[in-house]
Amino acid sequence: MAIAMGVVGSASAADNFQAVRTGLAHDSIYSIDRSGDALWAVGGHGMVLRSVDNGGSWQTVSGPGDFAALGLTFKDGAPVMVGQAGKAFQSVDGNGNWQALDTGTDQRLLSIVSLSDGTQIAVGAFGTIIRRAPNSDAFEAITVDWQAIIADDFEPHLYDIVQTKKGSILISGEFGLILRSDDGGKSWSSHNSNDSSVFALHQSESGVVTGVGQAGYVISSKDDGKSWQTTDAGTSANLLGVSSSGGKLVVVGVRAVLSSNDGGRSWEALVNRDTERRWYQGITGVASDNEGRRFFAAGQLGQIVNF
Repeated sequence: MAIAMGVVGSASAADNFQAVRTGLAHDSIYSIDRSGDALWAVGGHGMVLRSVDNGGSWQTVSGPGDFAALGLTFKDGAPVMVGQAGKAFQSVDGNGNWQALDTGTDQRLLSIVSLSDGTQIAVGAFGTIIRRAPNSDAFEAITVDWQAIIADDFEPHLYDIVQTKKGSILISGEFGLILRSDDGGKSWSSHNSNDSSVFALHQSESGVVTGVGQAGYVISSKDDGKSWQTTDAGTSANLLGVSSSGGKLVVVGVRAVLSSNDGGRSWEALVNRDTERRWYQGITGVASDNEGRRFFAAGQLGQIVNF
């Protein structure tokens, strides 16, 4: 079911778009998230950034070498990163010391999640799904019968993974794929398909799960990922990240930032010099500041914006 909605520019929201950090020409940030009182951002060439003043200022933390970190989660408050060539690292002390983790794969890892029981699952290229037990320093492969799930002889790239409030695990991938498991990853079922890939997933406080992706593709689920509805977001941009704060839902991508105040039924474009010329991928919702800014997004030029 498609819900057609228009998108209009938002001058007031665009005026509230504030850059709080900008890096060099070839810098890239791929993930940003909060752990306790700290915000963390990671990206290309070993970039690791941390803020302890709610995003007002950012300090560089020594990274684990020339490594492109594409996914970020936390274990006991410390960051765990996955990315290029199947590499994964865990912070030892919350500063510049890192422990390499054995992933058992050389495939690019694109996302990682910490489950409620302490297990961590990472996903990536060519159907890669790996799991780390709570007290282990190594991951083990999760085998998926792809032919049984998608009735085709290929292994799709997997882009994001989340655990819902009800405990189910959702994975997004190529061709609109949404995988769902309600037994901790022992078995999987497919619940969506499309010509466009789904690059990011997010569940808001209301329980609605939103997926965003290629060529302006936006989908949502109100039943824990079992069924999905398509929304016309009014853009053909590649959408790379999604988050929520309060009643607001925000999507970022390649020269596009969209917001919704009605759970994703209608969308409003945030239009300014930065949103029209740059890409953002990492996004996280935070408590609003005294000027009402609720989100941090990060991406091209190592830039972090608050809006």
